[in-house]
Amino acid sequence: MSQPQAFQFALVSDGDVTEKEWRELARRAADLGYDALLVSDHVDQRLAPVPAVAAAAEVTDGLVLGTYVLNNDLRHPLMLARDAASLHALSDGRFQLGLGAGWYRVDYERTGIGFDPGRVRYERLREAVAICRSHWAGCAIEAGAHYRVRQEAQDPPCRHGGPRLLLGGTRRGMLSLAVQEADIVSVVPGLGPDGPTGLDDCSPARLDEKMAWIRAEAAALGRSPRLNHLVWECFVTPRPAAVQEALARAVGRTTGELAELACFLVGTAAQVRDTLLARRERWGFDYVTVPAAAAEPFAAVVAALKGR
Repeated sequence: MSQPQAFQFALVSDGDVTEKEWRELARRAADLGYDALLVSDHVDQRLAPVPAVAAAAEVTDGLVLGTYVLNNDLRHPLMLARDAASLHALSDGRFQLGLGAGWYRVDYERTGIGFDPGRVRYERLREAVAICRSHWAGCAIEAGAHYRVRQEAQDPPCRHGGPRLLLGGTRRGMLSLAVQEADIVSVVPGLGPDGPTGLDDCSPARLDEKMAWIRAEAAALGRSPRLNHLVWECFVTPRPAAVQEALARAVGRTTGELAELACFLVGTAAQVRDTLLARRERWGFDYVTVPAAAAEPFAAVVAALKGR
């Protein structure tokens, strides 16, 4: 892989906001210097991601809008490819498609969709990615093992070359697929059907192992995708000690152990800046995503690292 690029920063919302709050968040993200605003995809959130992205595009200009991440099992991939192409065109090339195999059991229970084993969901995702890429390129699409799709070659292909694609995961197979197909690879802490599966997956040793997989795969393919760093909890404050202690107690770790876990960012603006520089140096993370709740305090870090 090539050397990390200059930092980019994104906010991610859980979509559990009012329509007014969502539009205000989009405007604020742009005003604060963020590069992107992303929204999650769960059936129990207030705003559905596709129309939310469209609404945010109407009230912003340069901001990238995207999903983190759509559950592939909730949508037919050809219809998803068409929606993504339309969003990309209507936003003048600003749509970023984050797509995943699905993991949250509630989404399956509420929709009545079978929660298949991980291997099956992975294979469906792989096939869906191929369908999306083919549709955006204007190529013919043939039926696969999971989707009965028939589409003739189209002209012209998708405007602006198609959306940027973000794929991620925690296991080697998913990360390998991401390196093969995605523009952005997101290294995600372990998730089970009911939520996060453990903090050890955020440890430096575990990330070293994952990044070794990614670098080897990327070198073999001659690819250099961006590396996305998803932060679960982010607190930028002039007095971080109390926050560190409270968060450490909540997750059953010492404050020293907490500081080593890459799914958390706690500190002053200068400390968080230095932490992100160190993580980029060690793991290559140059595209940082933090919760929307951290938008205002984290903006000082964005300003300090913009263009670096």
